[in-house]
Amino acid sequence: MKREIKTGSNTSMGFDDEKIRTFESVDAWRAEGERLFGKDVKKWKYKCPMCGHVAAVQDFIDAGLDGQEAANSAYCECIGRYTGKGSPKKGDSSGCNWAGYGLFGIPHGGVVVMTGEGSGQHIFEFAEE
Repeated sequence: MKREIKTGSNTSMGFDDEKIRTFESVDAWRAEGERLFGKDVKKWKYKCPMCGHVAAVQDFIDAGLDGQEAANSAYCECIGRYTGKGSPKKGDSSGCNWAGYGLFGIPHGGVVVMTGEGSGQHIFEFAEE
C-alpha cells in the first residue's frame, strides 16, 4: 500500500510498504535488532544501501563517536563518513560517505520505521545475522 509519512519538520516521503519493509513502531524495530544481535546495541549491524559495507555500532565508537551518537549514526550513515571515504564506488564495499537523510535519501533499499502517527524515518537495513 502506498503511504506518505512526515520525515522531518518540512519533509515527507512517499513509499510502498509492499516494497519497503516497514516497522510500525520503534519498539518493533528494536525488537528485531535484539532478535538479530542481542540486547547490546553496540553489536547491532547495518548495511549501507549504497556501497554494501556492514558496520556495527561499535565500529562508529571505534571511529571516535560517543555511544549514543554512534547508535544514532549507524542506522543512517555509512562508516566511511568517519573513515575518510568518498562517494560510493562500484565494487568497493569498504565504506562511503552516504547518509540516508541527505539530499537523495536512500534511493533503493532501507526500511521505514514509524515514529508516530503519520511520521517515520527511512533508515538502513539491519545486516544479516
